[in-house]
Amino acid sequence: MRHNGRPVILASRLTPNLLSLSDQGGCALVACPDCGCWRSVKRGMVTAHRGPDVPGADAWPAEFRPSPPRCPGSGQRVRIDVTFEQWRKELAEACFEAGKRRPTRVLPRPKPPVAPSVMQLAAR
Repeated sequence: MRHNGRPVILASRLTPNLLSLSDQGGCALVACPDCGCWRSVKRGMVTAHRGPDVPGADAWPAEFRPSPPRCPGSGQRVRIDVTFEQWRKELAEACFEAGKRRPTRVLPRPKPPVAPSVMQLAAR
């Protein structure tokens, strides 16, 4: 597989929720920068995958339906320059910060009155 020609993405520049590392040093997972699906990183690149479906393809018969094109994020070079401990610490800090945010207040609104039916209007 060849890379897509874009500049290398450093794992240290990604937010911790877009990266998944293993403490055993297995393969890393990265959210694709274009479609957002989780793909493994092999040989320093996001593995090849298909993009979203072709619009209008469901109207075609199954045997003639075109396959979705390759996602432009396939083959994106990624350099894992953080350790598992650093990534885990950043992820814990991000979760703690998100937990401190206040939720929005939901204000109930009255429902509008129901319009009378045509039969009720004719009876008046």
